[in-house]
Amino acid sequence: MAKLDQEVDRLFELPLEDFTAARNELARRLKGEGDAPAAEEVKRLPKPSVAAWTINQLSRQRKDAVGALVAAAAKLRKAQERALQSEGDAGNALRQAQEDERRAIRGLTHQAQQLLEAAGRPVSSSVLDRISSTLRAAAVSDEGRAALEAGRLSGDVKPSGFDALAGLELGPAPSRGVAPARDELAERRREKREREQKRRELKERARKLAAEARAAEQEAERAEREAVAARTAAEKKRQAADKVEQELDDLD
Repeated sequence: MAKLDQEVDRLFELPLEDFTAARNELARRLKGEGDAPAAEEVKRLPKPSVAAWTINQLSRQRKDAVGALVAAAAKLRKAQERALQSEGDAGNALRQAQEDERRAIRGLTHQAQQLLEAAGRPVSSSVLDRISSTLRAAAVSDEGRAALEAGRLSGDVKPSGFDALAGLELGPAPSRGVAPARDELAERRREKREREQKRRELKERARKLAAEARAAEQEAERAEREAVAARTAAEKKRQAADKVEQELDDLD
């Protein structure tokens, strides 16, 4: 059984596009070895979604960060229980626990983006949002947490029960306000939109300046041609005037 667990773990470590073929091959081998129940169990393993696959790789490559999220989620769950029971300064503790959990999820989501880019996979805001929501829900669910820590998630994990309270926002604390954490993904999207807008503005400005420069160059060339013509005409008139003066001198 330990050997089978290791082989199943290796399935979830593979590049996503190799999962199905490797799973089917393992199931065929197990069946050929006479272990039909294990073969059937392996064959039923669903191919992970892109978000689940990415989180599985995080679980293997970023164990400390995933452990920090699990710890933050446990702390948040306790803070939620205290807040529901209206115990003491439960509001402040809940806000801090929410911030710790958000920070852990932001860090892992950023690492997930890097992992996807390194794997040559497209990084969309919808995939990153699914990664964030699955991390949050899995970390506070017993079943989800086990799959998260084992790196064996197959699909998105939906929030339920206390999980759904992770996004609960309380009013300002009596002594001092606590600003809600900014959504890093939303912030990156906003910055991207601003960069694109700035790029468009600069391109338009460069186009206009280039057109103005061409017009100025053409005007300068025209003025230069006119100046040459004017100097030529002036030189001819000067020569004509000199000739007339010479004729006057000859008459004297």
